[in-house]
Amino acid sequence: MSKSWQQDILTVLDSTHIAFLSSQGKTGPETSMTPFAVYEDSILLHLSELAKHTKNIKQHPEVGLMICTPETKDISPLALPRLSLQGNIHKISALDANVAKDTYLAKLPDAEPLFSFSDFSIYQMKVHHVHWVGGFGKARKVSIETWRTLFC
Repeated sequence: MSKSWQQDILTVLDSTHIAFLSSQGKTGPETSMTPFAVYEDSILLHLSELAKHTKNIKQHPEVGLMICTPETKDISPLALPRLSLQGNIHKISALDANVAKDTYLAKLPDAEPLFSFSDFSIYQMKVHHVHWVGGFGKARKVSIETWRTLFC
């Protein structure tokens, strides 16, 4: 029996460590690469206050995030499972910072030294729109209610 598309989403989130963040810059959309972790039904990003994308976020907190299965020579790029998310992002409160840090480091332990840099903070993306492509011809809009149930 094949896995469900819901399980495929969780597999991509668990096996992938980087995402492509789209933020609104002064002259239009700008995209950067960033590691991520999932916390409940939101996405955690550890961002430098000096980075262009962080400056963009402070002006326009609406962002897009693309999480894609890494390319291999055996699979066509058109067939790669991928997740496209839209939502609002904000710096996480001091109250939630320890839980967020632990969650982030559980997935990305190599990031530990960056937590000693004063210009880095954890941001939380609250997801509002989800589009899943499980491969060529396997696309679907995922309701926000279904997205949330994936993490219960």
